[in-house]
Amino acid sequence: MKEKFLKCINFIKQFFNSNKSLCKKIIAALIIVIAILVIASSLKGDKMGNTIGNSDSYGIAVQDGNWIYYIEIDDSEPVGICRVKNSGKKIEKVADGNFFQLNIIDNYIYCVEEDDDQYNLVRMKKNGKDKEILARDIEDDYYITVTEKWIYYPKNSNLYRVRTNGTERTKISDKNISYYQVDGNWIYYIYATDSSEYIAKMKTNGEETEKIAKIEEDNESFEKLLVKGGKIYYIVSERDKDYNYEYSLYKMNKKGTKQEKICKLDNNIYSISMQEDCIYYTTTPDYSDYSIKSIKYNGTEKTTIQKDDEEIEVINVVEDWIIYGTYNGDYEEILKMVSKDGDKEKEL
Repeated sequence: MKEKFLKCINFIKQFFNSNKSLCKKIIAALIIVIAILVIASSLKGDKMGNTIGNSDSYGIAVQDGNWIYYIEIDDSEPVGICRVKNSGKKIEKVADGNFFQLNIIDNYIYCVEEDDDQYNLVRMKKNGKDKEILARDIEDDYYITVTEKWIYYPKNSNLYRVRTNGTERTKISDKNISYYQVDGNWIYYIYATDSSEYIAKMKTNGEETEKIAKIEEDNESFEKLLVKGGKIYYIVSERDKDYNYEYSLYKMNKKGTKQEKICKLDNNIYSISMQEDCIYYTTTPDYSDYSIKSIKYNGTEKTTIQKDDEEIEVINVVEDWIIYGTYNGDYEEILKMVSKDGDKEKEL
């Protein structure tokens, strides 16, 4: 065995000595490949439990492989978590309770549960078992963001974070934040003061805060933002004297320069979900007919996906479907799902 090993070492030495130029090129190429993989891994960032567009709209649905987990509604009240195959078939019950803000990472569901008139941040296995409370008495009218390591949540008008195992609860901001997105090591957010409204950024631990953009007109307001491809896309609403609202899409770089208006979206927008592929939103011209539309981030391919006589409250977008809240003939709140091309529809 020892002789065979020594022969192998001698063969490698002889090959290297007789092919020094080729071996150096191979080693250099391997170093470059390893460096690229390391850089790509660092840029990829943490996993996200749901999209910012869904979380901002109550987190009523989240995709996990071939399953869509969603909030079960009965008599206009959340009564549990169910899941349905991506095909729209085979509905299964996961858990009973008043839940919302669904997020899934690996083997856990992270969400908010109402219990005894208070709202708790909880996690449970994907089969609904082993539920545990991670943070108590948080705010119910604001969304949570779940990453691979941290959960960001609101409490007492402040923004906190806690480890996904419930440890290291920390307040990271006391600003009046109305909207935020975690992007790598940074949080980009919208907040208001007594004098103006800003888009700003800070480290995920709350440090190194920096203003990026400011609203200049009294009748304008920042609505949503999405960090995508090195740019910040953001939506501004403009109010006229009759309190009608016009919504427009803008973009800028992460430093807040090169601001550019891309296009007007629509008037009387009701709900907006900024996803990676495009922006989905609902609009109503006369508050009697409602439409779900989509538009690309370059302002093209504006499409009407669905029309409904009943009010469309929120929309969540998963792989092939749009899950939305609306009302039945008895004016009870229900959930429906419609395919992104508008061809298929199902009540949940």
